[in-house]
Amino acid sequence: MIRLTNAIKFFLILFAAIIVLAGCKKDEKPQPNPIPETQPKAKLTLVSGNNQSGAYGEYLSDELTFKITAPQEKETAQYYLQFAMVQGNGIVKSDADYSKPYILPDGTAKARWQLGCNTPNQKIIAYVYATPQFYTENGKSPVPQDSVEIQATGSKPKSDWAKACGCGTLDIYNTQITTFDNKTLYLVNRELYASTDHGINWEKVKGIPNSSEIVSAQFNSKGWLYLLTKSNGVIYSRDLKNWHEINNGILDKRDPTGFMVKDDILMVSFYFDGPYITTDNGGFWQKLIVSRDSQRFSFFNKHADGSLYLFDDWGTLFRSKDTGKSWQSIKLDYGYYLSQPSGFAIGPDGNLYVGSDDAIIAQVSPLTLKGTAKRYYEWNSSSQSVSNISFYRDDVFYLVRYTPKPGIYSIKNNWGRLELGFDKTIYSYYIKPDGNFLLVGQDGLYYKN
Repeated sequence: MIRLTNAIKFFLILFAAIIVLAGCKKDEKPQPNPIPETQPKAKLTLVSGNNQSGAYGEYLSDELTFKITAPQEKETAQYYLQFAMVQGNGIVKSDADYSKPYILPDGTAKARWQLGCNTPNQKIIAYVYATPQFYTENGKSPVPQDSVEIQATGSKPKSDWAKACGCGTLDIYNTQITTFDNKTLYLVNRELYASTDHGINWEKVKGIPNSSEIVSAQFNSKGWLYLLTKSNGVIYSRDLKNWHEINNGILDKRDPTGFMVKDDILMVSFYFDGPYITTDNGGFWQKLIVSRDSQRFSFFNKHADGSLYLFDDWGTLFRSKDTGKSWQSIKLDYGYYLSQPSGFAIGPDGNLYVGSDDAIIAQVSPLTLKGTAKRYYEWNSSSQSVSNISFYRDDVFYLVRYTPKPGIYSIKNNWGRLELGFDKTIYSYYIKPDGNFLLVGQDGLYYKN
């Protein structure tokens, strides 16, 4: 048995007392707590517009009206509204969004809700922010100060032409639709969208590298997809999952003016540079010398006989029979072509189809440079053109624009206009594999209902 001396007992008692006193002192000191949020917040209220019914793709009959109540000493005009889709693929348009704080002095703001096409039960949430949503502080995005939920019910439209959904607000002058397997359609509208229900509903294609705005999309016969961007050149994918840049040799990739994808040849040109050609899938792009009098080139195409065609910025047609090594200008007769080109395609019959700014379409043999031309020009103080030349089931379709009778025309229809029952201006179109049209109008993409 171990005996403790009085000295050892004293030191043990003293040590225990120190520990107790230290613990008591620590407990007396308050621990730091998170500082509570003391800044007053704005309040968002839905005044009207909830629980409406409407047709897919159309705007609800009544606007959504909101009331923003600002804290004391705050101006309502400094706040921002932002919307999130919870159910449905519609669009909400408001003057009081993340970039424009247009909230009236009395705190009211209005928005229009265009319903989606993919579900009857649709829902959005409106958020109010004190700063624009793109603003960050210390790497953190702003937090909404309040929110409100709005619901609506959608149903199938009764009109002959119905508006497609999910593809965003269209850039009507630069919209393009293409397909590879005739099952999935792809839409270029600054970004790339896909539709598996014949163009009614669209979803953004994910996984594309963050690059600039997409200008064009083209498939080759193997199903490889090539995307031309506004300032980052060309990227492509063999499986729509893995993407690769192919810009070796290109000096200035800004503002493309022409693009062509074939199995053995790719061509591209830009506003300040080009044209370029590659025969090794973008391993290296070779700059072509076409005309020393021209700076910009467009409307690239390849004939079944191997000849390459393009137009320069003066409206001259050039042809190369040696894969771009040398080029010869082609002068079409006056009746076939009077102004700048607005459309160019090579048909399954091997003929050249040229549309121009004087509302002429010409069907010309590449051997004789002779053929047929049809002019639709009628004076109305505006520029008139023929564009969007397409081929379907042994017929040739084309878009006549800005004439007193604009619309889609067809050669088999005696070079006459197709009566589609669409009463809006058509900016471009696409013929689906089933022969029906998708039409780009001022306010969206339309399908035959």
